[in-house]
This record gives sequence, structure tokens and C-alpha cells, in this order.
Amino acid sequence: MERKEIINNLMSKGAIYRCQGIICAAMENMTDEKTISLLRNLKKDRVMILGREVGWYAISALEMLGAEKYTGDDDLVLRFISEFPQIVSVFRDEKLL
Repeated sequence: MERKEIINNLMSKGAIYRCQGIICAAMENMTDEKTISLLRNLKKDRVMILGREVGWYAISALEMLGAEKYTGDDDLVLRFISEFPQIVSVFRDEKLL
């Protein structure tokens, strides 16, 4: 997916597109200022996708990209953060996005 499309997805009204943008940003190792800012804004997104909040995807991507360490203590979020690199890897390997 092209950078412009990833950025557009991160700003989308559709939750599934936001999640797709988050996963692709992590997959493409996008650490530019605009992407990181958009990911930080999405941390508070409480819409549920596949049983997880969109915000968890953003928190996990920020952690994976080395942009921001999660300092909370929610066990579910911590477990999702630890699983997120594998999720991204599956999408990359299977060319799902």
C-alpha cells in the first residue's frame, strides 16, 4: 500500500480503514512525524474491530515502531502489544494488505 493511502486510511471515518492504516504503517516502518502524530491521535479510539479497540492497534504500532512505550498496566493491552508484531508479520507474509 502506498504511503498516501496509508495516511488517508489513518484519517478515515471507517474503523476498518483506520486499522488497516495502522497495520500498514507498522508493516512499512513509517516513523515520520505525520504518521506518528496520527497514530498518537488514534490511541483513544474506542471503536471495536475484531474484539479489540482501534486504539490498541495504534498503541501497539507506536510500541513496535519504537516511537512510544506503553506505560499502562492493562493486561489485555499488554498481551495485544506482544502479539501485534506477529499480526503484522502475517499480513506481510500473506500479502493481505
